[in-house]
Amino acid sequence: MKILDHYIALTLIKTTLLALFSLVILFSFFSLVDQLDSTGKGNYGVWQALYYVFLTIPRLSSELFPIAAVIGSMTTLGMFARHSELAVIRTSGISQLRFAWPLCKGAAILIFISLLVGEVLSPYTEETAQHMRSVALSEQITLKTKYGFWTRDGQSFINIRKILPGDRVEGIYIYEFDDADKLRTSTFAKRAEYKDEQWVLEDIRQTEITDHGVNVRQMNFATWEALLNPDVINLIIIKPQFLSFMGLYNYISYLKVNGQSSVIYEQALWLKIINPFSIIVMVLIAVPLVKSYSRMTAVGQRVFLGCLIGIIFHIINQISGHLGVVYNLHPALSVTLPTLLMLAVIGWLLHKST
Repeated sequence: MKILDHYIALTLIKTTLLALFSLVILFSFFSLVDQLDSTGKGNYGVWQALYYVFLTIPRLSSELFPIAAVIGSMTTLGMFARHSELAVIRTSGISQLRFAWPLCKGAAILIFISLLVGEVLSPYTEETAQHMRSVALSEQITLKTKYGFWTRDGQSFINIRKILPGDRVEGIYIYEFDDADKLRTSTFAKRAEYKDEQWVLEDIRQTEITDHGVNVRQMNFATWEALLNPDVINLIIIKPQFLSFMGLYNYISYLKVNGQSSVIYEQALWLKIINPFSIIVMVLIAVPLVKSYSRMTAVGQRVFLGCLIGIIFHIINQISGHLGVVYNLHPALSVTLPTLLMLAVIGWLLHKST
């Protein structure tokens, strides 16, 4: 029995990874076509577009894993049916519930690969990709570090430490130089918000350097007109679903401490929690359909059916998440409900077949 379990699990892993490779190639091509529309802007050329698409492959792989899992599961059963292996397994007394066990073993390895790509590799490559693209598209952004990003506006150099939703930033440092490249004014603002095509700075400390000495003054509010606008800043923002689990958790804690909405980020966090279960669900979907398989059914039809099921399930997940935002449902409920319902239905069908 161990040999059979190993054989089924290994076949599932091979077919799923092959399906994932095919999907990544296909969606990367679509992404490249989309990026080519931006070539010619700033320093963003064809090679930059190719490099950007290459760096986003880990993130794309993580997103496509559930769809690849259902295609792999359907293909595995299709191959077994075509070579009469499925009939031998069923007639030997192995139930559908028992048949699902090696598939779960294979799914566990696939989950490990998915977590490795999604939590270790993807956040780093995605941040690198977004930064490279933003710098190429907008010459204003010159450097992004762990202390925020730096940009130049005429004779001024600006450092912004935190970018918040709603056209807001925190920790702004503005260094103004004269024509002789001498520092004349240093301004620090705790926060700023973009209103009426200008920035409104709050809690400001400004240091002015003159030939006669240094003057320091405090202000509660001040307007700041700059070429830098939220559209430029948004180029370098990493979307919540592209952050790591710990990155999301820390940012949610920060937003709650500061009394800001964290619903979108909580949804992304719960999506990462439920994603391993989604892969298991996608793998087990094919098992209740074992009785309907025959040797004459083309493998291509099963692949198409698996792809269709995976896409529909993905769309339902997206709809559920958006409905949760609209109707103010807890993210844990709106994100996990489709997966848990599907898992319950599959469990009932497997139990019924025993």
